[in-house]
This record gives sequence, structure tokens and C-alpha cells, in this order.
Amino acid sequence: MSERHPAGAGTTEPSGTRDVAREMKALDKVRRRVAAIGFFVITIHGVIGLIVVGHIVDGQSRHGDAIGLVVMSGVVALIQYAGCRFILGARLWSPVWILLSLVPTAFGLFLVV
Repeated sequence: MSERHPAGAGTTEPSGTRDVAREMKALDKVRRRVAAIGFFVITIHGVIGLIVVGHIVDGQSRHGDAIGLVVMSGVVALIQYAGCRFILGARLWSPVWILLSLVPTAFGLFLVV
């Protein structure tokens, strides 16, 4: 009985070597993306949490405190933006992504004001 191997299993490239540098670069890109997604998921909870707490505080007739919390969510959103861009190794200045990162804060200000 012969074992069946998937096509290309156990074979090497025609040159007999692998391009290790290219594989490591691709692996590093994946690592950076996974780390950036993890950082984003963790910090978005802080941004949304500050907005929700601001909305709750606004319901308690503490309007100034509510606006302060929502503005703090904007600061956290900008830190989140900078952190993700740094992890990805991208340039920090990107007006489209900066505006997109402030969308939750703009919504929070709409709720509070």
C-alpha cells in the first residue's frame, strides 16, 4: 500500500534552497498585523467605555464631566491610532485614519451635547 502525499509535500524548490529572508519578512508582517489588531481591540474598549460613562454621567446632570470624559475618549482614540500605526511600522501622518479614529468620539459628543 502506498501513501499519498499532497502535491509538493516534501519537495524543495528547483534551486534546492528556500528564500528564508522573504519568509521572515512575511512572518514579521503577519506578527505586526496580529499585534496591531490585538492592541486595537483592547483599546477600543477604553474609547467606547469612556463614551458610555460620559453618557451615564450626563444623565446625572453632570454635563461638564460628561464632555470631559468624551474628550478623554478622543485622546485615547488618538493614542490608539498612533499605537496601531507604530506597531504596523506605517508612517504616523494619515489624515483619513486620524479622522476615522475620532468617529466614536464625534458620536459621543453628539450624544452628550
